[in-house]
Amino acid sequence: MRADLAREAQDWLVPFLLLAMRGGELRGHELMSRLADLGFGVVRPGEVYRTLRHAEAEGLIFSEREHLGYLLSRRKYGLTEPGRAYIEFLAESLGSYREEIEVFLSAYSESAGLSVRGAYG
Repeated sequence: MRADLAREAQDWLVPFLLLAMRGGELRGHELMSRLADLGFGVVRPGEVYRTLRHAEAEGLIFSEREHLGYLLSRRKYGLTEPGRAYIEFLAESLGSYREEIEVFLSAYSESAGLSVRGAYG
């Protein structure tokens, strides 16, 4: 069960990272802070950076290296056009699913003689 929860969280990491980058380019530590602000929860830095590399390989994001001095550097990450299109598509799809779920829950509640609020919230 714990492995399933970890996989589910990992499945949502890319969309939340893309959402975090909608406002502009961010460094890795800023992305992790933004994930927490968005309600994603705690995630290990290694997992974030590994996911960022995969997202960049898929063309969803780009990164630019900033040189800070001799042997020191950091990266800034941002959305590509395909990344923007993906996050917009996902938001529209989830909005449609939400409407379908609300219709289902309403029908379920009516068939059971319950109010949707009383049954689910």
